[in-house]
Amino acid sequence: MTNHALRLALCAGACLLASAAARAEAVEPVRLNCGGIGQDESEAMRAEVGKHALTILFTTPEGRYLSDVRTRVEDPLNARQAEALCGPIGQVDVAEAGRYRVVASYGGRTETLWFDLKPVGGARTVLRWTE
Repeated sequence: MTNHALRLALCAGACLLASAAARAEAVEPVRLNCGGIGQDESEAMRAEVGKHALTILFTTPEGRYLSDVRTRVEDPLNARQAEALCGPIGQVDVAEAGRYRVVASYGGRTETLWFDLKPVGGARTVLRWTE
């Protein structure tokens, strides 16, 4: 093999690896996006509910919004998860349909819920804590 052919082969291999890495990074298996503070951000996130697998609203029983809720979304069969301090809105994106666990803690109380999610599923739930 000539030097030129070897360089071309190495370059092609590097391009294939870079392309595969970019695809792997582009699709996170489980993603948790948190926000919704302020009317503009809240309205924008609520308008995109259908684009996400799950939208979670964190409130008190009286309807006041909560923030800083420790939230973890788990895909336990594949050992994948996303975690963040969330609220008043959390939006979950998943790469694959399946059964996912949401564990959320606020004020010393933890809630664990299971959801059958699919990409772009539009599921919704409300988690309530007494302050």
